[in-house]
Amino acid sequence: MKNILELSTIKALDYFLQPTNYSTLSLPIYFSFDKILKFVKDKVGKKDFSQCLKDIRKLPSDYENVNYDFLVNKDGRYAYRPLQLANPFLYYFLAREITKPKNWKFLKQRFADFKKDSIEVVSIPMLKEKKDKSVMATTIKSWWEHIEQRSIELSLEYKYIFITDITNCYGSIYTHSIAWALHGIDYAKSHRQEDNLGNNIDKYIMGMQYAQTNGIPQGGVLFDFIAEMVLGYSDLLLYEELQRMGITHYKILRYRDDYRIFSNSKEELEKIAMTLQITLAKLNFQLNSSKTKLCEDIIESSVKADKLFYIANLPIYKGEETVFNTLQQELLYILCLSKQYPNSGTISKLLTIFLKRISAIDNLSENVGVLSAIVVEIAMNSPKVYSLTVSIISNLINHLDTTDKRETMAKNICNKFSRLPNIGYLQLWMQRITFQMNTSMGYTEPLCEIVENKPNVQIWNNEWLKDEYTAEFPLYSMCTNWLRDTFTPIINIDEVSIFDY
Repeated sequence: MKNILELSTIKALDYFLQPTNYSTLSLPIYFSFDKILKFVKDKVGKKDFSQCLKDIRKLPSDYENVNYDFLVNKDGRYAYRPLQLANPFLYYFLAREITKPKNWKFLKQRFADFKKDSIEVVSIPMLKEKKDKSVMATTIKSWWEHIEQRSIELSLEYKYIFITDITNCYGSIYTHSIAWALHGIDYAKSHRQEDNLGNNIDKYIMGMQYAQTNGIPQGGVLFDFIAEMVLGYSDLLLYEELQRMGITHYKILRYRDDYRIFSNSKEELEKIAMTLQITLAKLNFQLNSSKTKLCEDIIESSVKADKLFYIANLPIYKGEETVFNTLQQELLYILCLSKQYPNSGTISKLLTIFLKRISAIDNLSENVGVLSAIVVEIAMNSPKVYSLTVSIISNLINHLDTTDKRETMAKNICNKFSRLPNIGYLQLWMQRITFQMNTSMGYTEPLCEIVENKPNVQIWNNEWLKDEYTAEFPLYSMCTNWLRDTFTPIINIDEVSIFDY
Protein backbone atom coordinates (compact mmCIF):
# COMPACT_ATOMS: atom_id res chain seq x y z
CA MET A 1 0.00 0.00 0.00
CA LYS A 2 1.44 3.34 -1.08
CA ASN A 3 1.13 6.65 0.77
CA ILE A 4 1.27 10.22 -0.48
CA LEU A 5 4.97 10.68 0.31
CA GLU A 6 5.70 8.50 -2.71
CA LEU A 7 4.11 11.05 -5.07
CA SER A 8 5.88 13.76 -7.06
CA THR A 9 5.13 17.41 -6.25
CA ILE A 10 2.69 17.77 -9.15
CA LYS A 11 0.85 14.56 -8.34
CA ALA A 12 0.76 15.43 -4.64
CA LEU A 13 -0.98 18.74 -5.39
CA ASP A 14 -3.42 16.97 -7.71
CA TYR A 15 -4.06 14.44 -4.95
CA PHE A 16 -4.94 17.11 -2.40
CA LEU A 17 -7.19 18.87 -4.92
CA GLN A 18 -9.27 15.79 -5.60
CA PRO A 19 -12.79 16.49 -4.27
CA THR A 20 -12.88 13.27 -2.23
CA ASN A 21 -9.63 14.27 -0.50
CA TYR A 22 -10.63 17.91 -0.01
CA SER A 23 -13.56 16.65 2.06
CA THR A 24 -13.75 13.14 3.48
CA LEU A 25 -17.27 13.70 4.77
CA SER A 26 -19.73 11.22 3.27
CA LEU A 27 -22.32 13.32 1.40
CA PRO A 28 -25.22 12.54 -0.95
CA ILE A 29 -24.15 11.61 -4.46
CA TYR A 30 -25.03 14.98 -6.02
CA PHE A 31 -22.44 16.85 -3.91
CA SER A 32 -19.12 17.55 -5.61
CA PHE A 33 -16.50 20.24 -5.00
CA ASP A 34 -14.72 19.57 -8.28
CA LYS A 35 -15.82 22.74 -10.11
CA ILE A 36 -15.10 24.93 -7.09
CA LEU A 37 -11.59 23.57 -6.65
CA LYS A 38 -10.88 23.83 -10.38
CA PHE A 39 -12.16 27.43 -10.41
CA VAL A 40 -9.84 28.39 -7.54
CA LYS A 41 -6.83 26.67 -9.09
CA ASP A 42 -7.42 28.37 -12.46
CA LYS A 43 -8.05 31.79 -10.89
CA VAL A 44 -5.12 31.82 -8.48
CA GLY A 45 -2.61 29.70 -10.35
CA LYS A 46 0.90 30.69 -9.28
CA LYS A 47 0.03 34.16 -7.97
CA ASP A 48 1.50 35.15 -4.61
CA PHE A 49 -0.83 35.13 -1.64
CA SER A 50 -0.32 38.87 -1.06
CA GLN A 51 -1.36 39.65 -4.66
CA CYS A 52 -4.80 38.20 -4.00
CA LEU A 53 -5.58 40.17 -0.83
CA LYS A 54 -8.11 42.98 -1.12
CA ASP A 55 -6.28 44.94 1.58
CA ILE A 56 -2.65 44.04 2.25
CA ARG A 57 -3.13 45.15 5.87
CA LYS A 58 -5.96 42.69 6.48
CA LEU A 59 -5.34 38.95 6.46
CA PRO A 60 -7.98 36.20 6.33
CA SER A 61 -7.36 35.70 10.07
CA ASP A 62 -9.03 39.10 10.61
CA TYR A 63 -12.34 37.73 9.31
CA GLU A 64 -14.87 35.38 10.85
CA ASN A 65 -16.47 32.39 9.09
CA VAL A 66 -13.69 31.97 6.54
CA ASN A 67 -14.10 28.21 6.87
CA TYR A 68 -17.48 26.51 7.02
CA ASP A 69 -17.92 24.81 10.39
CA PHE A 70 -20.00 21.70 10.46
CA LEU A 71 -21.01 20.18 13.80
CA VAL A 72 -21.62 16.44 13.52
CA ASN A 73 -23.41 14.79 16.43
CA LYS A 74 -21.10 12.32 18.13
CA ASP A 75 -23.21 10.33 20.56
CA GLY A 76 -26.86 11.09 19.78
CA ARG A 77 -26.89 13.54 22.70
CA TYR A 78 -24.78 16.64 23.31
CA ALA A 79 -21.27 15.64 22.28
CA TYR A 80 -20.27 16.67 18.79
CA ARG A 81 -17.33 16.54 16.43
CA PRO A 82 -16.53 19.82 14.67
CA LEU A 83 -15.75 19.25 11.00
CA GLN A 84 -14.90 21.88 8.45
CA LEU A 85 -15.25 22.51 4.77
CA ALA A 86 -12.05 24.49 4.35
CA ASN A 87 -12.18 27.77 2.50
CA PRO A 88 -11.29 26.67 -1.06
CA PHE A 89 -8.94 29.60 -1.68
CA LEU A 90 -6.97 29.15 1.54
CA TYR A 91 -7.06 25.39 1.02
CA TYR A 92 -5.45 25.84 -2.40
CA PHE A 93 -2.78 28.22 -1.01
CA LEU A 94 -2.03 25.69 1.74
CA ALA A 95 -1.86 22.66 -0.57
CA ARG A 96 0.26 24.60 -3.06
CA GLU A 97 2.67 25.69 -0.31
CA ILE A 98 3.11 22.16 1.00
CA THR A 99 3.71 20.69 -2.45
CA LYS A 100 6.20 23.26 -3.74
CA PRO A 101 9.25 21.25 -4.93
CA LYS A 102 11.55 22.56 -2.19
CA ASN A 103 8.95 22.04 0.54
CA TRP A 104 7.83 18.63 -0.65
CA LYS A 105 11.44 17.42 -0.74
CA PHE A 106 11.94 18.82 2.76
CA LEU A 107 8.79 17.06 4.05
CA LYS A 108 9.87 13.73 2.62
CA GLN A 109 13.16 14.06 4.48
CA ARG A 110 11.46 15.19 7.67
CA PHE A 111 9.14 12.17 7.67
CA ALA A 112 12.19 9.98 7.04
CA ASP A 113 13.70 11.54 10.19
CA PHE A 114 10.55 10.63 12.15
CA LYS A 115 10.65 7.00 11.02
CA LYS A 116 12.08 4.55 13.55
CA ASP A 117 12.08 0.74 13.48
CA SER A 118 10.54 0.53 16.94
CA ILE A 119 7.59 2.78 15.99
CA GLU A 120 5.36 1.64 13.13
CA VAL A 121 3.09 4.37 11.76
CA VAL A 122 0.33 3.46 9.32
CA SER A 123 -1.74 6.66 9.24
CA ILE A 124 0.07 8.73 6.63
CA PRO A 125 -2.67 9.27 4.00
CA MET A 126 -2.91 6.35 1.62
CA LEU A 127 -3.32 6.15 -2.15
CA LYS A 128 -6.40 4.27 -3.27
CA GLU A 129 -5.66 0.80 -4.57
CA LYS A 130 -7.26 -0.08 -7.91
CA LYS A 131 -9.32 -2.93 -6.45
CA ASP A 132 -10.75 -0.73 -3.67
CA LYS A 133 -13.92 1.31 -4.00
CA SER A 134 -12.50 4.35 -2.21
CA VAL A 135 -9.54 5.72 -0.26
CA MET A 136 -11.57 5.02 2.89
CA ALA A 137 -11.77 1.33 1.94
CA THR A 138 -7.99 1.24 1.43
CA THR A 139 -7.49 3.00 4.79
CA ILE A 140 -9.73 0.57 6.68
CA LYS A 141 -7.96 -2.42 5.13
CA SER A 142 -4.62 -0.88 6.09
CA TRP A 143 -5.79 -0.42 9.69
CA TRP A 144 -7.00 -4.03 9.86
CA GLU A 145 -3.75 -5.39 8.44
CA HIS A 146 -1.22 -3.13 10.15
CA ILE A 147 -2.92 -2.50 13.49
CA GLU A 148 -5.30 -5.32 14.41
CA GLN A 149 -3.54 -8.18 12.67
CA ARG A 150 -0.06 -6.86 13.43
CA SER A 151 -1.01 -6.55 17.12
CA ILE A 152 -2.07 -10.19 17.22
CA GLU A 153 1.14 -11.19 15.49
CA LEU A 154 3.22 -9.28 18.06
CA SER A 155 1.72 -11.40 20.87
CA LEU A 156 4.30 -14.03 19.86
CA GLU A 157 7.09 -11.63 20.73
CA TYR A 158 5.74 -9.55 23.60
CA LYS A 159 3.89 -10.25 26.85
CA TYR A 160 2.21 -6.91 27.65
CA ILE A 161 0.27 -4.29 25.70
CA PHE A 162 -0.57 -0.68 26.59
CA ILE A 163 -3.47 0.84 24.63
CA THR A 164 -4.38 4.52 24.63
CA ASP A 165 -5.35 7.45 22.45
CA ILE A 166 -5.21 11.26 22.50
CA THR A 167 -8.21 13.22 23.74
CA ASN A 168 -9.57 15.61 21.08
CA CYS A 169 -6.44 15.25 18.96
CA TYR A 170 -7.12 17.72 16.13
CA GLY A 171 -8.72 20.24 18.47
CA SER A 172 -5.60 20.14 20.67
CA ILE A 173 -2.99 20.76 17.99
CA TYR A 174 -1.36 24.12 18.66
CA THR A 175 -0.84 25.65 15.23
CA HIS A 176 2.63 26.98 16.18
CA SER A 177 3.65 23.37 16.98
CA ILE A 178 3.56 22.60 13.24
CA ALA A 179 6.68 24.75 12.85
CA TRP A 180 8.16 23.06 15.92
CA ALA A 181 7.63 19.68 14.28
CA LEU A 182 9.18 20.69 10.99
CA HIS A 183 12.06 22.86 12.15
CA GLY A 184 12.64 21.93 15.80
CA ILE A 185 11.18 23.72 18.85
CA ASP A 186 14.14 25.98 19.62
CA TYR A 187 14.67 27.10 16.02
CA ALA A 188 10.96 27.63 15.37
CA LYS A 189 10.46 29.71 18.51
CA SER A 190 13.39 31.98 17.67
CA HIS A 191 12.32 32.36 14.01
CA ARG A 192 8.58 33.07 14.30
CA GLN A 193 8.67 35.66 11.49
CA GLU A 194 10.80 33.61 9.10
CA ASP A 195 9.32 32.71 5.73
CA ASN A 196 9.48 28.95 6.18
CA LEU A 197 7.11 26.05 5.59
CA GLY A 198 6.03 25.60 9.20
CA ASN A 199 5.18 29.28 9.68
CA ASN A 200 3.32 29.43 6.37
CA ILE A 201 1.19 26.38 7.21
CA ASP A 202 0.48 28.04 10.57
CA LYS A 203 -0.50 31.28 8.82
CA TYR A 204 -2.96 29.65 6.44
CA ILE A 205 -4.60 27.57 9.16
CA MET A 206 -4.95 30.60 11.43
CA GLY A 207 -6.49 32.38 8.44
CA MET A 208 -9.15 29.69 8.28
CA GLN A 209 -10.14 30.04 11.93
CA TYR A 210 -10.15 33.72 12.88
CA ALA A 211 -6.52 33.71 14.13
CA GLN A 212 -7.25 30.87 16.54
CA THR A 213 -4.09 28.92 17.37
CA ASN A 214 -5.60 25.96 19.23
CA GLY A 215 -6.82 23.25 16.89
CA ILE A 216 -6.66 22.53 13.17
CA PRO A 217 -9.57 21.78 10.82
CA GLN A 218 -10.93 18.25 10.55
CA GLY A 219 -12.57 16.55 7.62
CA GLY A 220 -9.95 16.53 4.87
CA VAL A 221 -6.88 14.48 3.93
CA LEU A 222 -4.63 17.55 3.86
CA PHE A 223 -5.31 18.15 7.56
CA ASP A 224 -4.75 14.48 8.33
CA PHE A 225 -1.33 14.93 6.73
CA ILE A 226 -0.60 18.07 8.77
CA ALA A 227 -1.62 16.24 11.95
CA GLU A 228 0.89 13.53 11.04
CA MET A 229 3.64 16.17 10.96
CA VAL A 230 3.06 16.97 14.64
CA LEU A 231 2.39 13.37 15.69
CA GLY A 232 5.46 12.18 13.76
CA TYR A 233 7.53 14.74 15.66
CA SER A 234 6.14 13.40 18.94
CA ASP A 235 7.26 9.91 17.82
CA LEU A 236 10.78 11.24 17.33
CA LEU A 237 10.85 12.98 20.71
CA LEU A 238 9.54 9.83 22.42
CA TYR A 239 12.09 7.61 20.69
CA GLU A 240 14.98 9.90 21.62
CA GLU A 241 13.91 10.07 25.27
CA LEU A 242 13.51 6.30 25.51
CA GLN A 243 16.96 5.87 23.98
CA ARG A 244 18.34 8.20 26.64
CA MET A 245 16.62 6.08 29.31
CA GLY A 246 18.12 2.89 27.87
CA ILE A 247 14.73 1.43 26.91
CA THR A 248 15.12 -0.26 23.53
CA HIS A 249 13.11 -3.50 23.44
CA TYR A 250 9.56 -2.40 22.68
CA LYS A 251 7.28 -1.87 19.72
CA ILE A 252 4.78 0.91 19.13
CA LEU A 253 1.98 0.78 16.56
CA ARG A 254 0.39 4.16 15.90
CA TYR A 255 -2.60 4.99 13.77
CA ARG A 256 -2.95 8.77 14.00
CA ASP A 257 -3.86 9.37 17.68
CA ASP A 258 -4.29 5.69 18.62
CA TYR A 259 -1.34 3.94 20.27
CA ARG A 260 -0.57 0.29 20.97
CA ILE A 261 2.68 -0.25 22.85
CA PHE A 262 4.23 -3.68 23.41
CA SER A 263 6.89 -4.82 25.90
CA ASN A 264 8.00 -7.88 27.84
CA SER A 265 8.57 -5.81 30.96
CA LYS A 266 5.56 -4.38 32.77
CA GLU A 267 7.83 -1.94 34.58
CA GLU A 268 9.39 -0.69 31.33
CA LEU A 269 5.98 -0.46 29.69
CA GLU A 270 4.75 1.78 32.50
CA LYS A 271 7.86 3.94 32.02
CA ILE A 272 7.15 4.16 28.28
CA ALA A 273 3.53 5.11 29.00
CA MET A 274 4.62 7.86 31.39
CA THR A 275 7.23 9.13 28.93
CA LEU A 276 4.57 9.20 26.21
CA GLN A 277 2.31 11.33 28.41
CA ILE A 278 5.12 13.77 29.18
CA THR A 279 6.16 13.98 25.51
CA LEU A 280 2.63 14.58 24.29
CA ALA A 281 2.00 17.20 26.99
CA LYS A 282 4.87 19.27 25.55
CA LEU A 283 2.85 19.45 22.34
CA ASN A 284 -0.44 20.30 24.09
CA PHE A 285 -1.84 16.74 23.95
CA GLN A 286 -3.43 14.65 26.69
CA LEU A 287 -4.13 10.93 26.82
CA ASN A 288 -7.72 9.75 27.08
CA SER A 289 -7.90 8.01 30.45
CA SER A 290 -11.20 6.30 29.61
CA LYS A 291 -9.57 4.49 26.68
CA THR A 292 -6.27 3.68 28.37
CA LYS A 293 -5.41 0.21 29.63
CA LEU A 294 -2.41 -2.03 30.26
CA CYS A 295 -2.99 -5.75 30.03
CA GLU A 296 -1.42 -9.12 29.41
CA ASP A 297 -4.02 -10.56 27.03
CA ILE A 298 -2.66 -9.08 23.82
CA ILE A 299 -4.85 -11.01 21.37
CA GLU A 300 -8.18 -10.19 22.99
CA SER A 301 -7.14 -6.57 23.59
CA SER A 302 -6.11 -6.19 19.94
CA VAL A 303 -9.60 -6.82 18.59
CA LYS A 304 -12.31 -4.20 19.10
CA ALA A 305 -14.85 -5.03 21.78
CA ASP A 306 -17.87 -4.88 19.45
CA LYS A 307 -16.22 -7.32 17.07
CA LEU A 308 -15.37 -9.75 19.88
CA PHE A 309 -18.92 -9.55 21.20
CA TYR A 310 -20.38 -10.36 17.80
CA ILE A 311 -17.97 -13.27 17.26
CA ALA A 312 -18.51 -14.64 20.77
CA ASN A 313 -22.29 -14.44 20.53
CA LEU A 314 -24.46 -16.00 17.89
CA PRO A 315 -23.55 -14.51 14.49
CA ILE A 316 -26.80 -13.56 12.82
CA TYR A 317 -25.61 -14.17 9.26
CA LYS A 318 -24.28 -17.17 7.46
CA GLY A 319 -23.72 -16.25 3.85
CA GLU A 320 -27.01 -14.80 2.61
CA GLU A 321 -29.02 -16.49 5.38
CA THR A 322 -29.99 -15.06 8.77
CA VAL A 323 -31.07 -16.78 11.97
CA PHE A 324 -34.00 -14.40 12.47
CA ASN A 325 -37.51 -15.05 11.21
CA THR A 326 -38.42 -11.39 10.65
CA LEU A 327 -36.78 -8.11 9.69
CA GLN A 328 -38.05 -6.64 12.95
CA GLN A 329 -36.14 -9.22 15.01
CA GLU A 330 -33.03 -8.50 12.98
CA LEU A 331 -33.30 -4.74 13.55
CA LEU A 332 -33.99 -5.18 17.26
CA TYR A 333 -30.79 -7.20 17.54
CA ILE A 334 -28.84 -4.40 15.80
CA LEU A 335 -30.55 -1.82 18.05
CA CYS A 336 -29.48 -3.67 21.21
CA LEU A 337 -25.93 -3.91 19.88
CA SER A 338 -25.93 -0.20 18.99
CA LYS A 339 -26.78 0.69 22.58
CA GLN A 340 -23.92 -1.40 23.88
CA TYR A 341 -21.42 -0.44 21.15
CA PRO A 342 -22.59 2.84 19.57
CA ASN A 343 -20.85 4.07 16.41
CA SER A 344 -18.96 0.79 16.08
CA GLY A 345 -17.77 -0.87 12.91
CA THR A 346 -19.94 -3.89 13.65
CA ILE A 347 -23.10 -1.74 13.61
CA SER A 348 -22.04 -0.33 10.25
CA LYS A 349 -21.39 -3.81 8.87
CA LEU A 350 -24.71 -5.25 10.10
CA LEU A 351 -26.69 -2.29 8.74
CA THR A 352 -24.97 -2.64 5.37
CA ILE A 353 -25.94 -6.31 5.20
CA PHE A 354 -29.50 -5.44 6.27
CA LEU A 355 -29.66 -2.75 3.58
CA LYS A 356 -28.60 -5.27 0.98
CA ARG A 357 -31.36 -7.63 2.13
CA ILE A 358 -34.11 -5.00 2.25
CA SER A 359 -33.11 -3.69 -1.19
CA ALA A 360 -33.80 -7.12 -2.69
CA ILE A 361 -37.36 -7.36 -1.31
CA ASP A 362 -40.08 -6.51 -3.81
CA ASN A 363 -43.11 -6.96 -1.56
CA LEU A 364 -42.62 -6.15 2.10
CA SER A 365 -45.12 -7.85 4.41
CA GLU A 366 -43.97 -6.29 7.68
CA ASN A 367 -45.10 -2.97 9.18
CA VAL A 368 -43.07 -0.16 7.60
CA GLY A 369 -43.74 2.22 10.49
CA VAL A 370 -42.45 -0.23 13.09
CA LEU A 371 -39.30 -1.03 11.10
CA SER A 372 -38.65 2.65 10.43
CA ALA A 373 -39.03 3.52 14.11
CA ILE A 374 -36.37 0.97 15.07
CA VAL A 375 -34.00 2.23 12.36
CA VAL A 376 -34.46 5.82 13.58
CA GLU A 377 -33.60 4.72 17.11
CA ILE A 378 -30.43 3.05 15.84
CA ALA A 379 -29.47 6.27 14.07
CA MET A 380 -30.02 8.29 17.24
CA ASN A 381 -27.65 5.99 19.12
CA SER A 382 -24.98 5.89 16.39
CA PRO A 383 -24.56 9.10 14.36
CA LYS A 384 -21.68 7.54 12.41
CA VAL A 385 -24.22 5.41 10.51
CA TYR A 386 -26.59 8.23 9.52
CA SER A 387 -26.13 7.62 5.80
CA LEU A 388 -26.79 3.88 6.16
CA THR A 389 -29.87 4.33 8.34
CA VAL A 390 -31.36 6.96 6.02
CA SER A 391 -30.70 4.64 3.08
CA ILE A 392 -32.63 1.88 4.85
CA ILE A 393 -35.44 4.34 5.65
CA SER A 394 -35.62 5.32 1.97
CA ASN A 395 -36.10 1.68 1.01
CA LEU A 396 -38.73 1.13 3.69
CA ILE A 397 -40.75 4.24 2.82
CA ASN A 398 -40.80 3.14 -0.81
CA HIS A 399 -42.98 0.17 0.21
CA LEU A 400 -45.83 2.47 1.32
CA ASP A 401 -48.54 2.47 -1.32
CA THR A 402 -49.41 6.18 -1.57
CA THR A 403 -47.52 9.47 -1.84
CA ASP A 404 -49.38 10.87 1.18
CA LYS A 405 -48.28 7.95 3.35
CA ARG A 406 -44.67 8.29 2.21
CA GLU A 407 -44.59 12.04 2.87
CA THR A 408 -46.28 11.67 6.26
CA MET A 409 -43.79 8.99 7.30
CA ALA A 410 -40.84 11.14 6.17
CA LYS A 411 -42.23 14.16 8.04
CA ASN A 412 -42.65 12.13 11.24
CA ILE A 413 -39.09 10.85 10.96
CA CYS A 414 -37.74 14.38 10.40
CA ASN A 415 -39.67 15.59 13.45
CA LYS A 416 -38.20 12.80 15.56
CA PHE A 417 -34.68 13.61 14.38
CA SER A 418 -35.23 17.32 15.06
CA ARG A 419 -35.10 16.56 18.80
CA LEU A 420 -31.38 15.93 18.42
CA PRO A 421 -28.84 18.78 18.60
CA ASN A 422 -26.43 19.46 15.72
CA ILE A 423 -28.38 17.62 13.02
CA GLY A 424 -27.19 19.52 9.95
CA TYR A 425 -25.38 16.45 8.59
CA LEU A 426 -28.44 14.29 9.19
CA GLN A 427 -30.62 16.85 7.40
CA LEU A 428 -28.38 16.55 4.32
CA TRP A 429 -29.14 12.84 4.12
CA MET A 430 -32.85 13.21 4.88
CA GLN A 431 -33.04 15.81 2.12
CA ARG A 432 -31.63 13.19 -0.25
CA ILE A 433 -34.86 11.14 0.12
CA THR A 434 -37.37 14.00 0.57
CA PHE A 435 -36.24 16.52 -2.06
CA GLN A 436 -38.90 15.49 -4.57
CA MET A 437 -41.69 15.44 -1.98
CA ASN A 438 -44.16 18.30 -1.81
CA THR A 439 -44.14 18.53 2.00
CA SER A 440 -41.68 21.05 3.48
CA MET A 441 -39.33 19.41 5.96
CA GLY A 442 -38.01 22.69 7.37
CA TYR A 443 -34.32 22.00 6.84
CA THR A 444 -32.13 24.72 8.34
CA GLU A 445 -28.69 23.46 7.25
CA PRO A 446 -27.11 25.98 4.80
CA LEU A 447 -25.87 23.16 2.55
CA CYS A 448 -29.49 22.02 2.28
CA GLU A 449 -30.33 25.55 1.12
CA ILE A 450 -27.69 25.20 -1.60
CA VAL A 451 -29.43 22.02 -2.77
CA GLU A 452 -32.76 23.88 -2.79
CA ASN A 453 -31.19 26.75 -4.79
CA LYS A 454 -32.16 29.34 -2.20
CA PRO A 455 -30.53 32.70 -2.99
CA ASN A 456 -27.76 34.46 -1.07
CA VAL A 457 -26.46 31.47 0.85
CA GLN A 458 -22.96 32.05 2.25
CA ILE A 459 -20.75 29.09 3.03
CA TRP A 460 -17.31 30.73 3.08
CA ASN A 461 -16.39 34.34 3.87
CA ASN A 462 -14.19 35.54 1.00
CA GLU A 463 -14.29 39.27 1.77
CA TRP A 464 -10.51 39.27 2.25
CA LEU A 465 -9.97 38.50 -1.46
CA LYS A 466 -9.93 40.91 -4.37
CA ASP A 467 -13.23 40.91 -6.24
CA GLU A 468 -11.61 39.57 -9.40
CA TYR A 469 -11.03 36.23 -7.65
CA THR A 470 -14.51 35.84 -6.21
CA ALA A 471 -16.50 37.11 -9.21
CA GLU A 472 -18.44 34.23 -10.72
CA PHE A 473 -17.37 31.93 -7.88
CA PRO A 474 -19.40 28.76 -8.58
CA LEU A 475 -20.74 28.20 -5.06
CA TYR A 476 -23.93 26.46 -6.15
CA SER A 477 -22.01 24.07 -8.39
CA MET A 478 -21.30 21.95 -5.29
CA CYS A 479 -24.75 20.50 -5.94
CA THR A 480 -25.01 18.78 -9.33
CA ASN A 481 -28.60 19.60 -10.15
CA TRP A 482 -29.16 16.98 -12.83
CA LEU A 483 -28.02 14.25 -10.41
CA ARG A 484 -30.22 15.70 -7.68
CA ASP A 485 -33.21 15.66 -10.02
CA THR A 486 -32.48 12.34 -11.72
CA PHE A 487 -31.93 10.06 -8.75
CA THR A 488 -34.95 8.43 -7.17
CA PRO A 489 -35.65 8.97 -3.45
CA ILE A 490 -34.34 5.44 -2.85
CA ILE A 491 -30.69 5.48 -1.83
CA ASN A 492 -28.80 2.62 -3.43
CA ILE A 493 -26.32 0.64 -1.35
CA ASP A 494 -23.45 1.72 -3.65
CA GLU A 495 -23.99 5.31 -2.57
CA VAL A 496 -23.45 4.70 1.14
CA SER A 497 -21.30 1.59 1.55
CA ILE A 498 -17.52 1.85 1.88
CA PHE A 499 -16.89 -1.55 0.34
CA ASP A 500 -18.40 -3.26 -2.68
CA TYR A 501 -21.23 -5.62 -1.84
